[in-house]
Amino acid sequence: MQVEVLRKTENAERLVCQAARGDYYTGYIGDTEYAELMKNVEFEEEHLKKELEAEGIEWQDHNPFEFDDDHPAVLRARTRSFIEKELRRGHYGPFEHPQITFAVKGVPVFTERQLIRHRHLTFDVQSMRYADFSEAPYTTPQTLTESTLNREDGYTDLDEETKAECRAHYESHREEAFVRYETLVEAGVPKEDARGLLGLGKEVNLTVSGNARTMMHVFNLRQKADSQWSIRELANKMAIELEEWMPYTGQWWEENGPMKLSP
Repeated sequence: MQVEVLRKTENAERLVCQAARGDYYTGYIGDTEYAELMKNVEFEEEHLKKELEAEGIEWQDHNPFEFDDDHPAVLRARTRSFIEKELRRGHYGPFEHPQITFAVKGVPVFTERQLIRHRHLTFDVQSMRYADFSEAPYTTPQTLTESTLNREDGYTDLDEETKAECRAHYESHREEAFVRYETLVEAGVPKEDARGLLGLGKEVNLTVSGNARTMMHVFNLRQKADSQWSIRELANKMAIELEEWMPYTGQWWEENGPMKLSP
C-alpha cells in the first residue's frame, strides 16, 4: 500500500491559528499581520528553546522576551503553544480549515469499503466497471502470513502448517477467479458484470480528501488495535503525512492519540 500527498493547504497551522484567533480578535484578521495577531499568545519556554535550537542557536537561559514578537523562532513557539492549547481544550473547529488530498495505491476492496464510510471525507475510487483488473494486484490477508490482532477473536496466531494450507487455498481461489474474469471479458462480457467474480481482496487505487480535524477523527477510529490490520496500516501512513504537513498537530497526536474526537 502506498500513500502520497497530491495537494495540501500551505502554512496549515498558521491558518488554524488565524481562524481561532479571529474568534476573539477585535480587528479583522484579513488585513492583520500574523505576528501582530499572535503577539499576545503566551508560549512555553521549552517551545522557544526547541525552535531556537532548530535554527542552531544555543539555549543559555535566555529570557524569552529578549526576542522580538516577529522573530521567526518566537512566532513558531507561539504557534506551537497555541495549537497544543486548542487541541487540549477540544477546540477542533479551526482544524477544519486546512485541507489535504491523498493518492492511495493498492487498497484492498474490503479496506476501501471501510474507509468510504467516513462521510466527511471525499473520494474518487478506481472503477471496476471500466478499468481492466486482470493484472491488478491482490492482497493476501495478514493472518495467513503472520500473527495479527482482530476484532472478532482479539488475536490470531495460526501455526505455520495451517498458515501454509490456508494461504495455498486462498491463492488458488484467487488465481481461478482471475482466469474466469479474463475469460468473460475476452468473450465480450462487460467488465462491470465480470467483476462479480473478483473477491474483496482485489486492490484498487483511490483519491481521498479531507480536513485536518476529519483526518484525526479517522485516525482515532482506525489506528486502534481492534481495527483491521489493513486499514490500520493505511491510517498509520496517513498520520505520518499529517505530521509532515502539520508538525505541531502531528506531534501532539503522536503523543496523545488515538483519542475520541468527534467529526
